[in-house]
Amino acid sequence: MSGDRPWWRRGAPLAVAALLAAVVLTLGVAVPLLRHGTGPADDPRTDGTGVPPAGPPPTSSQGAGTMNPSGVALPRGDLPGWRQIFVDDFTGSALSDDWFAYSGQPDGDPGGWFDPGHVSVGGGMLTIGGWREADRDNLYVTGGISNRWALTRTYGRYDIRFRMDQGTGIAYALLLWPGDNVYPPEIDIAEDNGKGRDRMYGVLHPVTGVPVERSVPGDFTRWHTVGLEWTPGKLVYTLDGAPWATLTGDQVPDEPMALALQSQAWYCGHTWEACPDETTPDVVNLQVDWVAIYAPD
Repeated sequence: MSGDRPWWRRGAPLAVAALLAAVVLTLGVAVPLLRHGTGPADDPRTDGTGVPPAGPPPTSSQGAGTMNPSGVALPRGDLPGWRQIFVDDFTGSALSDDWFAYSGQPDGDPGGWFDPGHVSVGGGMLTIGGWREADRDNLYVTGGISNRWALTRTYGRYDIRFRMDQGTGIAYALLLWPGDNVYPPEIDIAEDNGKGRDRMYGVLHPVTGVPVERSVPGDFTRWHTVGLEWTPGKLVYTLDGAPWATLTGDQVPDEPMALALQSQAWYCGHTWEACPDETTPDVVNLQVDWVAIYAPD
């Protein structure tokens, strides 16, 4: 999408032709995803109301009041083969100018809404909180941020220290989105479908062909470091420093992309994502301790 329309992720259902296309990958046959979703909307100063909602403030279930809430410090300095070019450990009480929060209804999801008022920094971490808003038909409103203005590049290594509260129907997505705001492609470094925090997904949405999904088990209510090493023709997904999936082929994006971090509530009846139910807590938080980005050396 382009022009003045919001910066959405996967804004349209997959075409039949795309579902029939082949994707050549080292891990076997691609699995088509019968779903579509949303991604970062543009800066609320130009595309949304930007008005903080009424409601409870985000609450932290782990690590509040410390500057190293996850127990693992932000890495500083270069790594073999990688040059560190961006870090944020979310100290202070507000987002740095490297990020903007976005707002609006997720495309294709009448059960969700993004609002900058659901994004906060405190206790040494970023918190993106989800809770019901009476003025949004009692939907679980969530939020998201992007560093598209500060850092849009082709290829790199991305490490993100995060956790997510349990909460049926509230999903998270840590992703790379095209710098020109035209989907596809998209690289989901880590996401889930709100059906539990016992499995994490990495998904490639190529320019042509079907999306490719891989998953790994774990308890993602606990802190983990998720990562991606993106090089020409290759994606290596990592979890706590260890590779867990590798995708190769000409479907791997070769255009500038930027990082986005978000959570989202989903409508009932979706083919992949769950929707909130009577078990969903009043407040469901996505928390990020730090982000580190590297360029190939």
